[in-house]
Amino acid sequence: MLKSSALIVCLSVAALYGCGKPSAKDSFARAEEEEKRARKTVESATAPQDLHAVYQSTVEAFEKVIADHPEDELAEAALFRIANIRNNDTKEPALAIDMYKRYVQLYPNGKQTPLSMFIIGYLYNNELHNLDSAASAYKRFLEKYPDNEMAMSAQYELSTLGKTPDELLPKTQEAEKPAPKKTRRKTT
Repeated sequence: MLKSSALIVCLSVAALYGCGKPSAKDSFARAEEEEKRARKTVESATAPQDLHAVYQSTVEAFEKVIADHPEDELAEAALFRIANIRNNDTKEPALAIDMYKRYVQLYPNGKQTPLSMFIIGYLYNNELHNLDSAASAYKRFLEKYPDNEMAMSAQYELSTLGKTPDELLPKTQEAEKPAPKKTRRKTT
């Protein structure tokens, strides 16, 4: 009887505290520490680094927040951080797009959903040069967020897809040419 009571108490405590899982806040803090460590490694490196490998433990720590606490608001923040790491730190646009798409799918009304949708189009256009996917992404963004502060930028990006910088810049060379000098005719 004593053994079964101890087992019940032990199981109750385990259930109450999530079977020993750290809280979302603690897990997120650990992931942020991993991110700081990775940044420090990159900043102090004297030779080129495999950025994917350097940030892998950071990504895994943020993924753990998502897996262990999917309903917590920190899971949303963790997924957005992973997308940003893949975009800005590891320079892996295809993986970043996957993470931003995952964010949009899991958090259709999320705080960062408009930005995520815009970045998807931007990465397709400017990093992967996939104009069809970029156009689709920008159009979806504009349909869902026509009044968003980034709507004008999305419209500009959409209207300039596939154009070279020379096609976008005004013809400054002709404007900079001096006008021909008029010569006076001598009248006698």
